[in-house]
Amino acid sequence: MYKVINIVVLLISIVTCSLHAEDKVLFIYQDADLSNHKESSLAIQKGIEVAFSEIDNEIDGYKIAFKYLDHRGNVIRSKRNIQKFIADPNALVIYSGIHSPPLIKNRTFINENKALTLIPWAAAGYITRYPSKENWLFRLSIDDSRAGSVIIDYAMDQQQCKKPHLLLEKTPWGDANLKNMSKALKNHGIEKHQTTRFSWSLKAKGAAIVIDEIVNAGSDCIVLVSNTVEGAVIVNEVLNLPKEQRLPIVSHWGLTSGNFHEIITAEKRKKLELNFIQSCFAFTNAQQNPFSEKVFSQLIAHSKGTITKPADLKSAVGFIHAYDLTKLLIQAIKQAGLTGDVAKDRNTIRLALENIDTPVQGLVKTYVKPFSEFNELTNNNAHEALNPENYCMGKFGENDEILLSHE
Repeated sequence: MYKVINIVVLLISIVTCSLHAEDKVLFIYQDADLSNHKESSLAIQKGIEVAFSEIDNEIDGYKIAFKYLDHRGNVIRSKRNIQKFIADPNALVIYSGIHSPPLIKNRTFINENKALTLIPWAAAGYITRYPSKENWLFRLSIDDSRAGSVIIDYAMDQQQCKKPHLLLEKTPWGDANLKNMSKALKNHGIEKHQTTRFSWSLKAKGAAIVIDEIVNAGSDCIVLVSNTVEGAVIVNEVLNLPKEQRLPIVSHWGLTSGNFHEIITAEKRKKLELNFIQSCFAFTNAQQNPFSEKVFSQLIAHSKGTITKPADLKSAVGFIHAYDLTKLLIQAIKQAGLTGDVAKDRNTIRLALENIDTPVQGLVKTYVKPFSEFNELTNNNAHEALNPENYCMGKFGENDEILLSHE
Protein backbone atom coordinates (compact mmCIF):
# COMPACT_ATOMS: atom_id res chain seq x y z
CA MET A 1 0.00 0.00 0.00
CA TYR A 2 2.80 2.41 1.00
CA LYS A 3 4.68 1.53 -2.20
CA VAL A 4 1.59 2.37 -4.27
CA ILE A 5 1.19 5.71 -2.47
CA ASN A 6 4.88 6.49 -2.90
CA ILE A 7 4.71 5.69 -6.62
CA VAL A 8 1.63 7.88 -7.03
CA VAL A 9 3.35 10.74 -5.15
CA LEU A 10 6.45 10.29 -7.32
CA LEU A 11 4.40 10.36 -10.53
CA ILE A 12 2.56 13.49 -9.39
CA SER A 13 5.90 15.11 -8.56
CA ILE A 14 7.31 14.22 -11.99
CA VAL A 15 4.23 15.60 -13.78
CA THR A 16 4.28 18.74 -11.61
CA CYS A 17 7.96 19.29 -12.29
CA SER A 18 7.43 18.74 -16.01
CA LEU A 19 4.59 21.25 -16.08
CA HIS A 20 6.69 23.69 -14.07
CA ALA A 21 9.62 23.25 -16.47
CA GLU A 22 7.29 23.87 -19.42
CA ASP A 23 5.95 27.01 -17.73
CA LYS A 24 9.54 28.30 -17.47
CA VAL A 25 9.96 28.35 -21.26
CA LEU A 26 9.28 31.57 -23.15
CA PHE A 27 9.02 31.70 -26.93
CA ILE A 28 10.45 34.16 -29.39
CA TYR A 29 8.32 34.19 -32.54
CA GLN A 30 9.07 35.18 -36.11
CA ASP A 31 6.38 35.98 -38.70
CA ALA A 32 8.10 36.18 -42.09
CA ASP A 33 8.21 34.87 -45.64
CA LEU A 34 9.86 31.46 -45.27
CA SER A 35 8.82 30.39 -48.77
CA ASN A 36 9.69 33.07 -51.33
CA HIS A 37 12.38 34.90 -49.33
CA LYS A 38 13.80 32.09 -47.26
CA GLU A 39 17.38 33.43 -47.21
CA SER A 40 16.48 36.66 -45.44
CA SER A 41 14.18 34.92 -42.96
CA LEU A 42 16.85 32.37 -42.07
CA ALA A 43 19.45 35.13 -41.68
CA ILE A 44 17.16 36.90 -39.20
CA GLN A 45 16.65 33.64 -37.29
CA LYS A 46 20.41 33.12 -37.06
CA GLY A 47 20.87 36.64 -35.68
CA ILE A 48 18.25 36.09 -32.99
CA GLU A 49 19.62 32.69 -32.01
CA VAL A 50 23.29 33.71 -31.88
CA ALA A 51 22.48 36.68 -29.63
CA PHE A 52 20.49 34.48 -27.23
CA SER A 53 23.17 31.77 -27.35
CA GLU A 54 25.53 34.28 -25.70
CA ILE A 55 23.39 33.98 -22.56
CA ASP A 56 22.84 30.23 -23.02
CA ASN A 57 19.23 30.78 -24.12
CA GLU A 58 18.21 31.58 -20.58
CA ILE A 59 17.27 34.85 -18.91
CA ASP A 60 15.85 35.69 -15.50
CA GLY A 61 15.20 32.00 -14.80
CA TYR A 62 13.38 31.31 -18.09
CA LYS A 63 14.55 29.20 -21.00
CA ILE A 64 14.22 30.81 -24.42
CA ALA A 65 12.90 28.81 -27.38
CA PHE A 66 11.84 29.80 -30.89
CA LYS A 67 8.78 29.45 -33.12
CA TYR A 68 9.00 30.47 -36.79
CA LEU A 69 5.81 31.03 -38.81
CA ASP A 70 5.53 31.49 -42.59
CA HIS A 71 3.23 34.20 -43.97
CA ARG A 72 4.49 33.72 -47.58
CA GLY A 73 4.16 37.43 -48.21
CA ASN A 74 0.41 37.37 -47.51
CA VAL A 75 -0.99 40.00 -45.14
CA ILE A 76 -4.00 37.88 -44.09
CA ARG A 77 -1.80 34.91 -43.23
CA SER A 78 0.50 37.29 -41.35
CA LYS A 79 -2.42 38.47 -39.21
CA ARG A 80 -3.28 34.85 -38.37
CA ASN A 81 0.33 34.28 -37.30
CA ILE A 82 0.23 37.39 -35.11
CA GLN A 83 -3.02 36.12 -33.56
CA LYS A 84 -1.25 32.84 -32.70
CA PHE A 85 1.50 34.82 -31.03
CA ILE A 86 -0.94 36.96 -29.04
CA ALA A 87 -2.83 33.86 -27.85
CA ASP A 88 0.30 31.98 -26.75
CA PRO A 89 0.68 32.37 -22.95
CA ASN A 90 4.41 31.69 -23.30
CA ALA A 91 5.16 34.05 -26.21
CA LEU A 92 7.25 37.11 -25.38
CA VAL A 93 8.00 39.00 -28.62
CA ILE A 94 7.52 38.53 -32.36
CA TYR A 95 10.03 39.48 -35.07
CA SER A 96 9.04 40.36 -38.63
CA GLY A 97 10.80 39.68 -41.94
CA ILE A 98 11.62 41.66 -45.08
CA HIS A 99 8.08 42.55 -46.17
CA SER A 100 6.54 45.88 -45.17
CA PRO A 101 2.93 45.28 -46.36
CA PRO A 102 2.01 42.78 -43.59
CA LEU A 103 3.19 45.29 -40.99
CA ILE A 104 1.52 48.25 -42.71
CA LYS A 105 -1.79 46.44 -43.09
CA ASN A 106 -1.74 44.99 -39.56
CA ARG A 107 -0.19 47.93 -37.70
CA THR A 108 -3.39 48.97 -35.94
CA PHE A 109 -4.21 45.36 -35.05
CA ILE A 110 -0.70 44.88 -33.61
CA ASN A 111 -0.95 48.00 -31.46
CA GLU A 112 -4.52 47.46 -30.31
CA ASN A 113 -3.64 43.91 -29.23
CA LYS A 114 -0.35 44.90 -27.61
CA ALA A 115 1.75 42.49 -29.71
CA LEU A 116 5.36 43.44 -28.99
CA THR A 117 6.91 43.47 -32.48
CA LEU A 118 10.59 43.83 -33.42
CA ILE A 119 11.51 44.74 -37.00
CA PRO A 120 15.01 43.85 -38.30
CA TRP A 121 14.37 44.42 -42.02
CA ALA A 122 11.02 45.82 -43.32
CA ALA A 123 11.69 49.44 -44.23
CA ALA A 124 8.41 51.32 -44.84
CA GLY A 125 8.48 54.49 -42.75
CA TYR A 126 4.79 54.26 -41.77
CA ILE A 127 5.29 51.09 -39.72
CA THR A 128 6.78 52.56 -36.54
CA ARG A 129 4.86 55.83 -36.57
CA TYR A 130 1.64 54.77 -34.88
CA PRO A 131 -0.03 57.92 -33.49
CA SER A 132 0.06 56.95 -29.84
CA LYS A 133 2.69 57.07 -27.13
CA GLU A 134 1.84 53.39 -26.53
CA ASN A 135 3.59 52.11 -29.64
CA TRP A 136 4.32 48.38 -29.91
CA LEU A 137 6.57 48.26 -33.00
CA PHE A 138 10.34 48.84 -32.76
CA ARG A 139 12.69 48.87 -35.74
CA LEU A 140 16.41 48.40 -36.15
CA SER A 141 16.70 48.68 -39.90
CA ILE A 142 16.70 51.20 -42.69
CA ASP A 143 13.77 53.61 -42.56
CA ASP A 144 12.33 54.54 -45.94
CA SER A 145 11.22 57.96 -44.75
CA ARG A 146 14.92 58.80 -44.58
CA ALA A 147 16.54 56.24 -46.90
CA GLY A 148 14.99 57.55 -50.12
CA SER A 149 17.12 60.69 -50.03
CA VAL A 150 20.30 58.66 -49.46
CA ILE A 151 19.55 56.53 -52.53
CA ILE A 152 18.68 59.56 -54.68
CA ASP A 153 21.75 61.50 -53.50
CA TYR A 154 23.96 58.57 -54.49
CA ALA A 155 22.31 58.31 -57.92
CA MET A 156 22.67 62.02 -58.60
CA ASP A 157 26.05 62.74 -57.00
CA GLN A 158 27.99 59.50 -57.42
CA GLN A 159 26.39 58.04 -60.55
CA GLN A 160 26.01 61.49 -62.14
CA CYS A 161 22.40 60.80 -63.16
CA LYS A 162 20.66 63.67 -64.95
CA LYS A 163 17.38 61.96 -65.81
CA PRO A 164 16.69 59.14 -63.32
CA HIS A 165 13.72 56.83 -63.82
CA LEU A 166 11.98 55.51 -60.71
CA LEU A 167 11.02 51.83 -61.10
CA LEU A 168 9.00 50.85 -58.03
CA GLU A 169 6.90 48.02 -56.68
CA LYS A 170 3.14 48.63 -56.81
CA THR A 171 2.84 48.16 -53.04
CA PRO A 172 2.66 50.44 -49.98
CA TRP A 173 6.46 50.06 -49.81
CA GLY A 174 6.70 51.44 -53.33
CA ASP A 175 4.18 54.19 -52.52
CA ALA A 176 6.28 55.40 -49.60
CA ASN A 177 9.45 55.42 -51.67
CA LEU A 178 7.75 57.32 -54.48
CA LYS A 179 6.80 60.07 -52.06
CA ASN A 180 10.20 60.31 -50.39
CA MET A 181 12.28 59.93 -53.55
CA SER A 182 10.20 62.54 -55.38
CA LYS A 183 10.88 64.96 -52.55
CA ALA A 184 14.60 64.16 -52.70
CA LEU A 185 14.66 64.72 -56.47
CA LYS A 186 13.14 68.18 -55.96
CA ASN A 187 16.11 68.98 -53.74
CA HIS A 188 18.26 68.24 -56.79
CA GLY A 189 16.19 70.56 -58.94
CA ILE A 190 14.10 67.85 -60.63
CA GLU A 191 10.42 68.73 -60.36
CA LYS A 192 9.15 66.18 -62.89
CA HIS A 193 10.52 62.67 -63.36
CA GLN A 194 9.58 59.42 -65.02
CA THR A 195 8.06 56.71 -62.81
CA THR A 196 6.99 53.15 -63.60
CA ARG A 197 5.21 50.79 -61.19
CA PHE A 198 5.16 46.98 -61.36
CA SER A 199 3.43 44.17 -59.47
CA TRP A 200 4.85 41.15 -57.66
CA SER A 201 3.75 39.00 -60.62
CA LEU A 202 6.10 40.71 -63.08
CA LYS A 203 7.55 38.27 -65.62
CA ALA A 204 10.32 38.54 -68.20
CA LYS A 205 8.08 39.73 -71.06
CA GLY A 206 6.53 42.50 -68.99
CA ALA A 207 9.92 43.54 -67.62
CA ALA A 208 11.37 43.72 -71.16
CA ILE A 209 8.59 46.10 -72.21
CA VAL A 210 9.18 48.28 -69.13
CA ILE A 211 12.93 48.46 -69.69
CA ASP A 212 12.49 49.34 -73.39
CA GLU A 213 10.15 52.17 -72.40
CA ILE A 214 12.67 53.49 -69.86
CA VAL A 215 15.48 53.47 -72.42
CA ASN A 216 13.29 55.09 -75.09
CA ALA A 217 12.27 57.82 -72.63
CA GLY A 218 15.90 58.94 -72.53
CA SER A 219 16.50 58.03 -68.90
CA ASP A 220 20.15 57.71 -67.89
CA CYS A 221 19.77 55.54 -64.74
CA ILE A 222 17.21 53.41 -62.95
CA VAL A 223 16.31 53.88 -59.29
CA LEU A 224 14.85 50.52 -58.30
CA VAL A 225 12.63 49.51 -55.38
CA SER A 226 12.13 45.75 -55.58
CA ASN A 227 12.63 42.52 -53.73
CA THR A 228 14.70 39.63 -55.06
CA VAL A 229 12.16 37.85 -57.27
CA GLU A 230 11.06 40.75 -59.46
CA GLY A 231 14.43 42.50 -59.11
CA ALA A 232 16.22 39.58 -60.73
CA VAL A 233 13.70 39.59 -63.61
CA ILE A 234 14.21 43.32 -64.16
CA VAL A 235 18.00 43.25 -63.97
CA ASN A 236 18.14 40.27 -66.32
CA GLU A 237 16.19 42.27 -68.93
CA VAL A 238 18.58 45.20 -68.53
CA LEU A 239 21.42 42.76 -69.20
CA ASN A 240 19.65 41.62 -72.38
CA LEU A 241 20.03 45.12 -73.81
CA PRO A 242 22.99 46.05 -76.03
CA LYS A 243 25.93 47.15 -73.90
CA GLU A 244 25.56 50.84 -74.78
CA GLN A 245 21.90 50.85 -73.61
CA ARG A 246 22.43 49.24 -70.19
CA LEU A 247 21.58 51.83 -67.59
CA PRO A 248 23.21 51.92 -64.15
CA ILE A 249 20.89 50.77 -61.37
CA VAL A 250 20.74 52.30 -57.89
CA SER A 251 18.52 50.13 -55.76
CA HIS A 252 16.86 49.66 -52.43
CA TRP A 253 18.22 46.65 -50.57
CA GLY A 254 15.36 44.29 -51.42
CA LEU A 255 17.67 42.68 -53.99
CA THR A 256 19.72 41.19 -51.17
CA SER A 257 16.78 39.40 -49.52
CA GLY A 258 16.93 36.15 -51.50
CA ASN A 259 18.86 34.35 -54.23
CA PHE A 260 19.37 37.34 -56.54
CA HIS A 261 23.13 36.71 -56.50
CA GLU A 262 22.56 33.18 -57.82
CA ILE A 263 20.27 34.28 -60.66
CA ILE A 264 22.34 37.34 -61.60
CA THR A 265 25.74 35.75 -61.24
CA ALA A 266 29.05 37.51 -60.66
CA GLU A 267 29.89 37.06 -64.34
CA LYS A 268 26.66 38.79 -65.35
CA ARG A 269 27.12 41.54 -62.75
CA LYS A 270 30.45 42.51 -64.35
CA LYS A 271 28.41 43.81 -67.28
CA LEU A 272 26.33 46.20 -65.19
CA GLU A 273 26.71 49.03 -62.66
CA LEU A 274 24.56 47.98 -59.69
CA ASN A 275 24.59 49.55 -56.22
CA PHE A 276 22.13 49.32 -53.31
CA ILE A 277 21.61 50.76 -49.86
CA GLN A 278 22.71 48.91 -46.72
CA SER A 279 23.39 49.71 -43.10
CA CYS A 280 27.02 50.53 -42.37
CA PHE A 281 28.41 47.18 -41.32
CA ALA A 282 29.42 44.09 -43.26
CA PHE A 283 31.40 41.02 -42.23
CA THR A 284 32.84 40.99 -45.76
CA ASN A 285 34.63 44.34 -45.50
CA ALA A 286 38.33 44.17 -44.68
CA GLN A 287 38.29 46.07 -41.39
CA GLN A 288 36.79 44.01 -38.57
CA ASN A 289 37.07 44.70 -34.86
CA PRO A 290 37.48 42.06 -32.12
CA PHE A 291 33.76 42.25 -31.30
CA SER A 292 32.58 41.50 -34.85
CA GLU A 293 35.20 38.76 -35.19
CA LYS A 294 33.88 37.15 -32.01
CA VAL A 295 30.26 37.35 -33.22
CA PHE A 296 31.19 35.77 -36.54
CA SER A 297 33.03 32.93 -34.77
CA GLN A 298 29.83 32.33 -32.79
CA LEU A 299 27.87 32.24 -36.04
CA ILE A 300 30.29 29.67 -37.46
CA ALA A 301 29.79 27.47 -34.40
CA HIS A 302 26.03 27.93 -34.54
CA SER A 303 25.78 27.09 -38.25
CA LYS A 304 27.47 23.68 -37.78
CA GLY A 305 29.51 23.76 -40.97
CA THR A 306 27.15 25.59 -43.32
CA ILE A 307 28.96 28.91 -42.78
CA THR A 308 32.74 29.06 -42.65
CA LYS A 309 33.50 32.49 -44.19
CA PRO A 310 31.64 35.81 -44.51
CA ALA A 311 30.59 35.20 -48.12
CA ASP A 312 28.64 32.12 -46.96
CA LEU A 313 26.17 34.28 -44.99
CA LYS A 314 23.36 35.15 -47.40
CA SER A 315 21.09 38.14 -46.76
CA ALA A 316 23.67 39.11 -44.16
CA VAL A 317 21.94 42.35 -43.18
CA GLY A 318 19.12 40.23 -41.74
CA PHE A 319 21.58 38.57 -39.39
CA ILE A 320 23.30 41.85 -38.52
CA HIS A 321 20.13 43.73 -37.67
CA ALA A 322 18.46 40.82 -35.87
CA TYR A 323 21.59 40.26 -33.77
CA ASP A 324 21.79 43.92 -32.73
CA LEU A 325 18.04 44.14 -32.11
CA THR A 326 18.13 41.01 -29.95
CA LYS A 327 20.99 42.45 -27.90
CA LEU A 328 18.72 45.45 -27.21
CA LEU A 329 15.85 43.12 -26.34
CA ILE A 330 18.03 41.19 -23.90
CA GLN A 331 19.09 44.41 -22.19
CA ALA A 332 15.44 45.51 -21.95
CA ILE A 333 14.46 42.15 -20.41
CA LYS A 334 17.27 42.45 -17.86
CA GLN A 335 15.99 45.90 -16.89
CA ALA A 336 12.31 44.91 -16.80
CA GLY A 337 12.59 41.43 -15.31
CA LEU A 338 10.15 38.62 -16.06
CA THR A 339 7.06 37.55 -14.13
CA GLY A 340 5.74 34.78 -16.41
CA ASP A 341 2.60 36.84 -17.09
CA VAL A 342 3.35 37.56 -20.74
CA ALA A 343 0.81 40.37 -21.09
CA LYS A 344 2.50 42.18 -18.22
CA ASP A 345 6.01 41.23 -19.39
CA ARG A 346 5.42 42.41 -22.96
CA ASN A 347 4.42 45.82 -21.64
CA THR A 348 7.30 46.20 -19.19
CA ILE A 349 9.75 45.16 -21.92
CA ARG A 350 8.18 47.71 -24.28
CA LEU A 351 8.73 50.42 -21.70
CA ALA A 352 12.26 49.18 -21.01
CA LEU A 353 13.11 49.31 -24.73
CA GLU A 354 12.16 53.00 -24.63
CA ASN A 355 14.41 53.51 -21.61
CA ILE A 356 17.54 51.39 -22.15
CA ASP A 357 19.85 52.73 -19.46
CA THR A 358 23.24 51.38 -20.54
CA PRO A 359 25.16 51.41 -23.86
CA VAL A 360 24.75 48.18 -25.83
CA GLN A 361 27.49 47.16 -28.24
CA GLY A 362 26.22 45.90 -31.57
CA LEU A 363 27.64 45.26 -35.01
CA VAL A 364 26.37 48.42 -36.71
CA LYS A 365 27.23 50.64 -33.74
CA THR A 366 27.09 50.99 -29.98
CA TYR A 367 23.51 51.88 -29.07
CA VAL A 368 22.94 54.65 -26.54
CA LYS A 369 19.22 55.03 -25.75
CA PRO A 370 18.23 53.79 -29.21
CA PHE A 371 14.47 54.08 -28.56
CA SER A 372 12.27 56.50 -26.65
CA GLU A 373 8.58 57.26 -26.13
CA PHE A 374 6.90 58.00 -29.46
CA ASN A 375 5.31 61.37 -30.16
CA GLU A 376 3.97 62.06 -33.63
CA LEU A 377 4.86 65.76 -33.52
CA THR A 378 7.98 66.01 -31.39
CA ASN A 379 9.61 62.56 -31.50
CA ASN A 380 8.67 60.99 -34.82
CA ASN A 381 11.78 58.77 -35.00
CA ALA A 382 11.44 57.43 -31.45
CA HIS A 383 11.18 53.77 -32.48
CA GLU A 384 14.03 53.84 -35.01
CA ALA A 385 17.35 52.54 -33.69
CA LEU A 386 19.28 53.54 -36.83
CA ASN A 387 19.51 56.89 -38.60
CA PRO A 388 20.91 58.08 -41.97
CA GLU A 389 24.44 58.30 -40.52
CA ASN A 390 24.21 54.50 -40.28
CA TYR A 391 23.25 54.07 -43.98
CA CYS A 392 25.83 53.18 -46.63
CA MET A 393 25.77 52.03 -50.25
CA GLY A 394 27.01 48.60 -51.24
CA LYS A 395 27.45 46.18 -54.11
CA PHE A 396 27.95 42.47 -54.68
CA GLY A 397 31.52 41.16 -54.79
CA GLU A 398 32.92 38.40 -56.97
CA ASN A 399 32.04 35.76 -54.38
CA ASP A 400 28.44 37.02 -53.97
CA GLU A 401 29.41 38.82 -50.79
CA ILE A 402 28.17 42.35 -50.11
CA LEU A 403 30.85 45.03 -50.04
CA LEU A 404 30.16 48.46 -48.61
CA SER A 405 31.22 51.41 -50.73
CA HIS A 406 32.11 53.39 -47.60
CA GLU A 407 31.62 53.17 -43.87
